[in-house]
Amino acid sequence: MCDVLHYFMEEDLSASTAEQAEAKSEARSVIYRTLYGKTYKYAMSKSSSSGSSSYTADGSSLPDGGFYGDLDVEPFDPTRNVQKPYVPPTELNEDSYLPFGKTLDAPLN
Repeated sequence: MCDVLHYFMEEDLSASTAEQAEAKSEARSVIYRTLYGKTYKYAMSKSSSSGSSSYTADGSSLPDGGFYGDLDVEPFDPTRNVQKPYVPPTELNEDSYLPFGKTLDAPLN
C-alpha cells in the first residue's frame, strides 16, 4: 500500500503549471462528488486570476468574460434558409503553366 501512496504523491508533485494542478484537483473533486457523493477534502483552492471561471452546481466551469465570455453567438435557424449565389467552377487548362489561370499560383516544383 505504501507503493500506491508513493505513486499518487509523485503524480501530484509532477504538475508543471498551477493550472494543470488545479485541473487535476477539480477532476478529483467532480469524481468524488458524482461517484461517492462526498467532497474531496484535499482539493486545491481556486486561484484568483484575470481569466478565472465561475463554476456551476455540477462542477462544470462557465467563462465569465475574456476569451469566450463576450461572444454574441447566433444559433443556427433552419427556417431562415439563405440561398447563396452560384459560383461557377474555375476553368482548367491542363497544358498551361498556370492551369487555373490567375486564380491560383503556379504549382511548386
